Amino acid sequence: MNFLEVKDIHVSYGTKPIVKGVDLTVKDGEFVGIIGPNGSGKSTLLKAIYRVLPYISGDIFLKGQNMRAMAPKDSAKIISVVQQMDDIPFDFSIYDMVMMGRTPYKKFMERDNKEDVKIVHQSIAQVGLEGYENRSILELSGGERQRVILARALAQKAEGIILDEPTNHLDINYQLTLLELIKSLGVPCLCALHDINIALMYCDKIYALKDGKIVGFGSPEEVITPSLIENLYHIPSKIMYDEETKRHYILFLNKDPSSEI
Repeated sequence: MNFLEVKDIHVSYGTKPIVKGVDLTVKDGEFVGIIGPNGSGKSTLLKAIYRVLPYISGDIFLKGQNMRAMAPKDSAKIISVVQQMDDIPFDFSIYDMVMMGRTPYKKFMERDNKEDVKIVHQSIAQVGLEGYENRSILELSGGERQRVILARALAQKAEGIILDEPTNHLDINYQLTLLELIKSLGVPCLCALHDINIALMYCDKIYALKDGKIVGFGSPEEVITPSLIENLYHIPSKIMYDEETKRHYILFLNKDPSSEI
């Protein structure tokens, strides 16, 4: 059984189709990436999967269960979300923000228990913010806030994670630290990524999205080719291989200065 299965999903903003018949699967333990240019539908697709946007047609299954028939709290116990870091208008502490990850396990007005507190402190420590629990979220840098959002997802103790461009606002050290941490969890992950070299490093398989449709699927080495990069991003490239690390990486070539921005 697949952990996550998306079948022929269509999503629109008003009358404008954004996601156009996408099929996608994530198996247990897989780190699956979605790449594509801005406006290709990556975030819209993920928002439909984690129930922020309605989908017009198609079906989404979590561990074989159709999400249309699942209560939000039930799906939140199976899959957590690390969204792009938006402005937070309220003065929450780091501790309070991460404790929100325990919400799916609470009845109305139920108090936090010792297990909740233990999990929250563990999650904060996992992202390197131990000792800063009482700091206001409004005092944090964008990168620090992103780590708090990850800690909240970890505190949720779900069986899998959706990540919507989780390395935005992070310097390279924390980008790699965050993805190493997520990879080490061994849980199924679906992750939209801008950085194709990072996708090559961490993804078990990749879906390439353009104009709301899948235009490539397979292992990173199969999917990420100069022709696909040219198709998606309109920039020439070479795929290189490093003998020492045994990894492929992309060398982007100079773009024609006369081309449109």
